[in-house]
Amino acid sequence: MAINEKSSLPHGELRIKSHLNSLKPAEKKVGEYILKNVSEVIHLSITNLAEKAGVSEATVVKFCKRIGYSGYQELKIMLAQSGEEGQVQGEYIYGEIEAGDKIDVIINKMFQIYSHSLNSTKKLLQNADVETCIQLILGAERLFFFGFGASGLVALDGELKFKRINHTTEAIIDNHNQKTVGALLTEKDLVIAISDSGKTRELVESLKVVRETGAKIIVITSNLGSPVTKYADRVLLTSSQETPFRGSALASRMAQLAVIDLLFLGVATAEYDKTLEALEKTRKVMLTSRL
Repeated sequence: MAINEKSSLPHGELRIKSHLNSLKPAEKKVGEYILKNVSEVIHLSITNLAEKAGVSEATVVKFCKRIGYSGYQELKIMLAQSGEEGQVQGEYIYGEIEAGDKIDVIINKMFQIYSHSLNSTKKLLQNADVETCIQLILGAERLFFFGFGASGLVALDGELKFKRINHTTEAIIDNHNQKTVGALLTEKDLVIAISDSGKTRELVESLKVVRETGAKIIVITSNLGSPVTKYADRVLLTSSQETPFRGSALASRMAQLAVIDLLFLGVATAEYDKTLEALEKTRKVMLTSRL
């Protein structure tokens, strides 16, 4: 897996969230406690944090090193600094959508969710990784988007966008088809796999097949260190904080769509003249469908 060093990731809460689901159980308890009590943790000793999280001091140290810090003191400094930056930029933690919320409250909370997810994803995306992914797309003979559920809808959106600028593209959102097509890929092909959790068993199985062919793989996920990232040539991290209505995948879908748009625009501008020609041709054809 070729991904930037952990030091290139944003600091503080975003870094913890990106690692949370790949931590060992005891380390995850530390991360979860910190995320719920950031302002308190900044002033806690390592002994106090260990007691409150219900772990040993050694586990706190391991947690800090696991997410790329030298120790607890550096973690506290980075939490304080990232918190100050967030206050300057006017960021805040939105409330959860709850039963009984009126429609005006739901509207406000929903757009706060979108805004928070997109702003956090922007901080996680590294210019070098995005540029490399754009070059991988430009150099691929065929482009495939793999995903399931809500991520499958994002895959379909990717197919539509890249077809419009004349790239040989297909979204595959069925496991059997992914494996069948995946087994026939070559080193000239590219797969963009989309999974918020990074733990979808069927997608992991498909990427294992693809990896054996030599085709390149880009993974879009919010879970650094998840199973799908083990097969990636590049990982593009998103950030999402879901509501209790998890099945709707509100935040993750918006973040994934934004990353697809970013890749599309990067490729489109790199092939500016070809893009304009292709878009004009498809625009003229689609005009015939309008009343």
